[in-house]
Amino acid sequence: MENASSSEINEALHEHLIAVDDEIHNMQESIVQSKKDAEKARKQADRYQKRMNELAPMVKNMEQFAVDFSEDPDRVLPDAGTLESGRAYRDKKAKPTVQKMVKVMRSVYSAYLDVSRKYDNLKRQYDQTEERADNLSERFHVIYAENQELKEAVRDFERIKAAIGSDEAKCIIQTERQREQVLKEQRRTEKRKRGWDAR
Repeated sequence: MENASSSEINEALHEHLIAVDDEIHNMQESIVQSKKDAEKARKQADRYQKRMNELAPMVKNMEQFAVDFSEDPDRVLPDAGTLESGRAYRDKKAKPTVQKMVKVMRSVYSAYLDVSRKYDNLKRQYDQTEERADNLSERFHVIYAENQELKEAVRDFERIKAAIGSDEAKCIIQTERQREQVLKEQRRTEKRKRGWDAR
């Protein structure tokens, strides 16, 4: 008949192994989800990068261009020809045209800045997701290694129990537990004593 102590240890190790296996499974799912999230963020960032690359030639020097044409239209536009008075030309044609140009340029530049900001945000999210996936992957490897060690410990315990017998294993376990309890109590007493001495 198997003694209660060794079966308790077997059961405890088995429960711990199950918990570690569950954690490994959960981490694998988290890693897969993190990789999906990272890929989604990367694709969206690539789309924004492409859009930024398309807008870049249009935006290059746009702000300076807008500043140049934001000045007083009297200084920017040439005077009207002989068929039209200068004032009528500037007031009816030139000023509205320049104002529309400035408005369009500023809206394009604003759109570019907006896309650029969104791209930067997505890039940051992607980097964070990648880092989280890497951390999960590292944690997974640590837990997997721990799981393998625990399985080996269970096999070793079974070997020892088979070699020395269940009764002897039970006796060794009980003796070790008692020794650990005595050491624990000694540490508590020492800690209390130091606490009283410090006062």
